[in-house]
Amino acid sequence: MKKIIAIIVLICFSTTIFAQSAEVVIDETILEPKDPILATVIAIGPGLLAHGFGQFYAENFRLGLLLFSLELVSLLTIGVGYLEYSNPQNFTIIGGNQDEVRRAGAIVIAFGLTGFVATWLADIALAGRSAEQYNIEHNLKFKIQQESNNLIPGLMYSYNF
Repeated sequence: MKKIIAIIVLICFSTTIFAQSAEVVIDETILEPKDPILATVIAIGPGLLAHGFGQFYAENFRLGLLLFSLELVSLLTIGVGYLEYSNPQNFTIIGGNQDEVRRAGAIVIAFGLTGFVATWLADIALAGRSAEQYNIEHNLKFKIQQESNNLIPGLMYSYNF
């Protein structure tokens, strides 16, 4: 009986020691603040080719995908308008003569170009605010700090918990 109790105590004691020494790491991610100016620059430069890049940088993926899909729709609209404008004889079955179809194609191209430019400008206008919102949601502050011994600006960030 004493041996059974000793074995049970030994098992309980050993599991307690091993349980305390095991480290448990739960998904540690380092969050860095997003620069609103850089988000706007990304929206202007690469964002011209793929609207929503500024939103992707600010990790606002829903708006980034929306802007990108609207860009694709506008490019498709421009393509259809171009086909209608360049080959009006193929679209006269819809109604009207070739001049009317060509005019309608020009209008469709104008709508497509307007949508293309509007989504690009929306990405530019909203990218900085999305970066600021990301910093607010994650309690991050972005600031540029100058060191006193040399005047090269360095990027600084701080965490608030």
